Amino acid sequence: MDVLFERPRFRKLKRQGLTYVDMHYHTNNSMDTSTRVSFIVKRAKMIGCGVAITDHNNINGVLSLSKKKVMVIPSIEITTSELIDIIPYFYSVNELKEFYNKNIKNYIRPNIGFNFNRVTWKFSEMIDKLQKYNCLIFIPHPFAPYPQSTEQFLLKDNKSLLKKIHGFEVLNGLMTKDRNQKALKVTKELKKAYIGGSDGHTLLQLGQVITVTENTDLEGFLDYVKHKQNIIIGEELTWSARKMVHFIIMKNCFKIRGIWQ
Repeated sequence: MDVLFERPRFRKLKRQGLTYVDMHYHTNNSMDTSTRVSFIVKRAKMIGCGVAITDHNNINGVLSLSKKKVMVIPSIEITTSELIDIIPYFYSVNELKEFYNKNIKNYIRPNIGFNFNRVTWKFSEMIDKLQKYNCLIFIPHPFAPYPQSTEQFLLKDNKSLLKKIHGFEVLNGLMTKDRNQKALKVTKELKKAYIGGSDGHTLLQLGQVITVTENTDLEGFLDYVKHKQNIIIGEELTWSARKMVHFIIMKNCFKIRGIWQ
């Protein structure tokens, strides 16, 4: 398992003919972000980076970006009733749409804040529903601070759930290094697949953490990830930058709730 804790060198990666994707990124279709798809397109083209749009319980950003000349991994960040996040990566936009319309669209609780923007399904129920689709099921930031840590639901004794999950996010740009290293250690022990993403909520975060493979199309890229034939390159935000992003996230949440309007 190759994880390089260093800043990505996009020009070098381009010269080597590698494909690299930020596997965890949000648009203004998430309640905690204000980054527009049009800006994401320009930034992604500039650095040659693919993007997995992982908006919170929403796929409008994926649908918009998929019409542009940018590599897009169809995905969504689902927050279950216990506040546990799941990111499935689909092999086609149409299958993501089908899954969303059937299992998410009409099952979202009232939007009263970031941690409470969740669906009515339990964690185990959502995992079971995803088994019916052609997708890779990943758990982002598994050792995030309470209440979003998956440890109590997944990493202790629940072997049946573990078998249904392809892997974990082992480098998240918004997590601290110790939390990422713990995720990396557990993923190695479980022999699961691994990804990295910026968890970007601002434009400059795009491409800060990337997942890299040799393949250039969507199906091939996800197959490389599934078979653990990828590497991860990136760095966590500094303490000050992380606090600034957290402030922006909270400001956006409060604005939607009417406090900043």
